[in-house]
Amino acid sequence: MMMGGTSLGSAMPSLAAQMAAFQAMLLAATAVHKAARWTHSLAVTRQFAGVPEVLAAASLGVAIAVESAAGALLMAPAYRTTGAALAALIWALYAALIIRAIVQGRRDVDCGCSFGRTSKPLGSFQIARNLVLAALAVCIAWVSAFHGTVPAQGTFIVGGLALLALYGALDQVMALQPLRRGELT
Repeated sequence: MMMGGTSLGSAMPSLAAQMAAFQAMLLAATAVHKAARWTHSLAVTRQFAGVPEVLAAASLGVAIAVESAAGALLMAPAYRTTGAALAALIWALYAALIIRAIVQGRRDVDCGCSFGRTSKPLGSFQIARNLVLAALAVCIAWVSAFHGTVPAQGTFIVGGLALLALYGALDQVMALQPLRRGELT
């Protein structure tokens, strides 16, 4: 398959680099968000993740460090596969924690997964969001491992920023009250 003189296969490393930039920026933003709202994040760590109070600060510190490391690795072409695999694990873990909370009947618990305040209970959107992010990270890892990597160029960073802005907008829209009756939450 050709796109403007470039095969889709040869364009995949560039697309993966742009997606890696997006994921790196998102992971960096989540780490900064957790650190900046330390007290709130400690409460989320205890109430949502179920970490005992005595381990909450250390667990939160590890989460911030792991998200930061994954983001940094995603930006380095030589380590992009590792960063993407780590990102996939992070997103899958968050999805599992959300599913656990829903199954336990704790849909109203704050998962800390939004940059703004939300009163919307946990549901299918939060699960799908994290599973899509995990799948995207798996795709980045696969492309990087089998098709090579390219350095993050300025256009990839701009594209990643645009995707981050769209992600933030979607997050805010989904925090609103249901757009239609009978919405699956």
